[in-house]
Amino acid sequence: METFSFSLILSLVPTDFLASGDGEIVNPPAEDGSSDVIFLQQPFKYFGHTYNQIFVNNNGYLTFTEPLSAYTPFLDPSRDIIAPLWTRLDNRHGGSISYREDTSTAVLAQVTAAVKQCFPNIPFAATSAFVTTWDSVPYYNGGGVVTFQVVLAYNVHRSFILIYYGDVAETEQPWQAGCNTVDSASSFTIPAASVPELSSSSNINVTACWSFHVDGSPKLPANFLPFGNGERVTPRLDNGSSEAIKLQQPFKFFGRTHNQTFVSILVAVVLI
Repeated sequence: METFSFSLILSLVPTDFLASGDGEIVNPPAEDGSSDVIFLQQPFKYFGHTYNQIFVNNNGYLTFTEPLSAYTPFLDPSRDIIAPLWTRLDNRHGGSISYREDTSTAVLAQVTAAVKQCFPNIPFAATSAFVTTWDSVPYYNGGGVVTFQVVLAYNVHRSFILIYYGDVAETEQPWQAGCNTVDSASSFTIPAASVPELSSSSNINVTACWSFHVDGSPKLPANFLPFGNGERVTPRLDNGSSEAIKLQQPFKFFGRTHNQTFVSILVAVVLI
């Protein structure tokens, strides 16, 4: 599938939107089309699954394992989907659908601040942001256009979704906004009675913005350091323990200096 880069200036979008610019990829005009596979520079965690790729589908949603041409919204329990506005759209008649993975200092600072505003008790600093914008894309049956943006803000431990709505016209087409996971273990539909209501709704007290914490990590106290990737796990044993863990630097404990430690299942750390 052909894709191309260009400089895009958004038309009359909210100030919360991340600016578009050089290097963005634009989905070519196509009926029920999709991007080619997009390989992420950094993997994205989504409710326990880790993805190294993503697809931007023209009809208002993101998928991870394959492109999807479906235009009737259905939060399929067999796949992970992020759907800021799933309905039948037609970029053959105007508008643009563009995306980029951004690791610039300015954008990472912006999305980190946005996440912290929504989730002040979760330690987080974004190391990557995947930004997708539907700008003035018409409905398939005509009658109006929609403008919205979804941002995946993440690092190696934490993942968040930010959805921003601009002008979104009313439609008689079926539509849905929300997200879903395999087996629908974690599913949420934005409770708006009409598409235009998305531009006045929020779950974070910021009009036209919705935010979700989606990595699936347990809800730990704010003072916990993130954990997971690269860590060793103590084997499942009755009254067991880790093997000797050699410390990179010696640890002083009440006058004694230790170069190794053991992690016991019995909620104890043993220094030798």
